[in-house]
Amino acid sequence: MRASFVLLFAIVPLLIGCGSTARQQAWCSAQGGLLIDGRQARAEAAAARFSASFSTPPLVHVLNIGTAGAYGWPDGNIFVTRGLMDILNNDELAAAIAHEMGHLLADGHLRTVVSLNGCCKEPDAEARADAVGSELLQIQGIPAQAMIAMLQKVRQSLISSPSCQQAIGYRIDLLTARVRAEEKN
Repeated sequence: MRASFVLLFAIVPLLIGCGSTARQQAWCSAQGGLLIDGRQARAEAAAARFSASFSTPPLVHVLNIGTAGAYGWPDGNIFVTRGLMDILNNDELAAAIAHEMGHLLADGHLRTVVSLNGCCKEPDAEARADAVGSELLQIQGIPAQAMIAMLQKVRQSLISSPSCQQAIGYRIDLLTARVRAEEKN
């Protein structure tokens, strides 16, 4: 599986850096705009933790909005919110970025914007991104528990429907079972 990460991520630098589209710029503005402060450097440092495995870490941007969220775009850009960064430690932030990278690796490409909050029409796609993201974390020596802790914090911070809360709980249960099975082996 690790070889497939390297192969698939060989094409990601071609996707990243294509520039933001007018649609993406409008979306960013609607999300509070980009925040350039110490959080941006922290987000870049979290993404750079994956540079040992990939020639180019993903481009990560911080949205100036207080809700917890992360978003992956079809062009490879990853956006994390100020609210997410404020509740996560560095390993958990790397997990959020790994989850979004997991969408690119698990799905091969993104047709639409995807988000971390679990309120999507394809919960299996979110679970796949969690699994791939956890593998990315382990390759970098970051405990898979960081993905679980990140999702728990996101679930606690969301003011959302019971179905969204349940979807994130399902993902946490899947990851917890996977971590326990790996610990037994």
